[in-house]
Amino acid sequence: MNQLNLFAPTRKLFSIALTPEVKTHLNNWMPVAIGVSGGKDSTAAAWATIQHLNEINHRGPRLLIHSDLGRTEWKDSLPTCERLADQLKTELVVVRRQAGDMMDRWLTRWANNVERYVNLECVKLILPWSTPAMRFMTSALRWYPSNSK
Repeated sequence: MNQLNLFAPTRKLFSIALTPEVKTHLNNWMPVAIGVSGGKDSTAAAWATIQHLNEINHRGPRLLIHSDLGRTEWKDSLPTCERLADQLKTELVVVRRQAGDMMDRWLTRWANNVERYVNLECVKLILPWSTPAMRFMTSALRWYPSNSK
């Protein structure tokens, strides 16, 4: 079985779905920021997006954004994102949580949870770590345009 080479697609492998509003912004050369984790999915998305921008002759700024999770991060995440940025000839912006990394967040949540329990402010302990239903990076640390006023 042949495996798709995500780092150097040579033919059009993806289609891009765009709303009329996004098409207008791209035609006006608005900046495009692509979130990358260093994994296969975000790598493929970055390649497809840059390929599309090249096809439509987009001349606006382009950048990749990597959210560094700290101690819980795969050790090759950042180097993979750096290699991807080099290959795509795109700036890479790395962001980090100011109040510490993901592990710090979990430890703080646990300490706060224990304090609430000891003070009888809650009767059920709350999990301090992320779960599929409680994704910290997605729910609390990302900005969504639909949530802005």
